Amino acid sequence: MKSTEVEKLIKKLDRPPAGANWVRLVGDNELSTAKSILSFLKGSPRFSYIPASKVIRDRIELGIDRESAANAVCKSGNPLGRSSNLELVNAFYDYDQIRGYSSSNTIEFDTEYFQISRDISVPIKPLSIIRENGKFVPIFLIGWTENLLSIEQRRLLMTIIEDAFLSLTDFQSSPAEVLFFPKVETLHGKQRVAEVWKRGDYDLLSDAQLADRVDLFMKARELARSELLTTKIEDELPVVGGDRDDRQGKLF
Repeated sequence: MKSTEVEKLIKKLDRPPAGANWVRLVGDNELSTAKSILSFLKGSPRFSYIPASKVIRDRIELGIDRESAANAVCKSGNPLGRSSNLELVNAFYDYDQIRGYSSSNTIEFDTEYFQISRDISVPIKPLSIIRENGKFVPIFLIGWTENLLSIEQRRLLMTIIEDAFLSLTDFQSSPAEVLFFPKVETLHGKQRVAEVWKRGDYDLLSDAQLADRVDLFMKARELARSELLTTKIEDELPVVGGDRDDRQGKLF
């Protein structure tokens, strides 16, 4: 890896992913978390679920029909991801036939942040916010095909949503929904099925527990930074003999 590429990865360390994607990095210990961070930094997703997210938001806020939503995702984004985005959209519409989101009471809002340190924060933003029964209802969408979050990670996710968003004055008494649509085995083979978390479904972490999770992440982040710096230094050294892959003392 070229030193310029390593420098880009080091800068990316200060821009953690949003919400659930950040929580997925926080493992049981510093080493596993550092490995997850490095994997995130070096990874390049083949496609995103932005097209599906946009049309699902348009369903909630504008009431667009399934056919219009399907046509939209089949014409936008990376072609490699269009079938996956379509699956997510269809799963949402199947769920919405039961849930019945109203498109008449949506509100504007800003991205909020869970502060990890003075300079590092995790973006927290719902897909949409509607008003039902006199209360605002923030709706969060995670488009993964699998939900492999542990119980501790689930508690962490709900805690940072609470801390960054639901603690705001307008939402302190609000219900909230976190929508997943993982693929599960059904009578018709593997299909995306709604998994809905609501406020109160998981016990929130205590202040001390949350501080421990943040501390673990920050220590793992420094491990990842050290690994990247070691790579950069070794790549800048002249090769005298042997192979640079025969490195000693590597953490991972």
